[in-house]
Amino acid sequence: FYMVIVVFLLGSMFALLMSLFFAGVADSWYTVGSGQFQMVSLDSVGMMVYFFWPAIIIYFRFVDKYGDYIGGKSITAFGYLKSMGLLTDSPLKSGDDIFSFSFVIMLAIITAVGVPVLNALCPLGGYLYSRAYTHGQPNTKQVALCISYSDLPKDRTTLWAILADKKKEGQATAVLNVFVTLEDLKMHPSELKLIAAKGHKLSLEPTEFIGLSLLQKTAATCNIEFAHYEYTEVLGEAPAWLLAKSVDAIGRHPSLFHKASDLGMKVVYWSTLVKAASGKLTSQQKDVIIGDCQDKNGGSIIYVTSDNSTSNTTAPLCEVVGMLDEFTFESLSSVARDDPTMVL
Repeated sequence: FYMVIVVFLLGSMFALLMSLFFAGVADSWYTVGSGQFQMVSLDSVGMMVYFFWPAIIIYFRFVDKYGDYIGGKSITAFGYLKSMGLLTDSPLKSGDDIFSFSFVIMLAIITAVGVPVLNALCPLGGYLYSRAYTHGQPNTKQVALCISYSDLPKDRTTLWAILADKKKEGQATAVLNVFVTLEDLKMHPSELKLIAAKGHKLSLEPTEFIGLSLLQKTAATCNIEFAHYEYTEVLGEAPAWLLAKSVDAIGRHPSLFHKASDLGMKVVYWSTLVKAASGKLTSQQKDVIIGDCQDKNGGSIIYVTSDNSTSNTTAPLCEVVGMLDEFTFESLSSVARDDPTMVL
């Protein structure tokens, strides 16, 4: 009975310590309108519900089903080793000792292996290693429309005209946020300067590498450092934002987020991801975009991308601009600006 209580207390203490750790990290961040604190809190709860608690429950179910058999075999094995002189004294006297010890080992494995893996594969890495945003401040009537440079249409005349026509008071044009890679900066510096001169904003995007992203620490940090330098050389100012790409890409490697923080950049995800594979928006995509923007009355970050290299993104981008006439299209720095005095 006492051993069961000890195991229960160990598990409770571990869960409590993990919760306090995540809460402590969240409390140290800026509680701005980006929803960072809520994002961290929800992810912490999600980690507990979908990872830690199932692991603990599976452990106890395993013990309930195979405990007697494994416990008996383990005690016999320790006794055999002791009789051969390989052990002077067995540290485990009973089956309860074995499972209390194994429970502690399991918790240690979860902490040492599970958390780093999750940091590399899910947005939690962005929260722990950088200042990450999925939304800007609500109730501002401002949204950020984003696209990668590789997804921009070849002929941009219509796009620039539509954006210029949708400008609000004080704007030279409705702003389009364009993500560029190191390769884009090296191959198309003149075009990128022209885009910036029109009033649009450029931010960095990690280069995709072939291979397992978990093992790409050196490549990721070197790439973003070179891209930061090249961006500064081409545009005359340091980049402020880095795009966090899909979960299976190098763009969410923890070392990359850490390097971005060291270089003074914030990390941006998106509130709405629009995959315009067919060259136009579906009715469902339109409903999602409108719902996201109207739900918070501003602060939305809309990322338009194309899975098909032959798709023309002019129509999807123009559709987004047309359906959100009451909103102002601004840069990421304007939509997700810092306001430490704001109470959420």
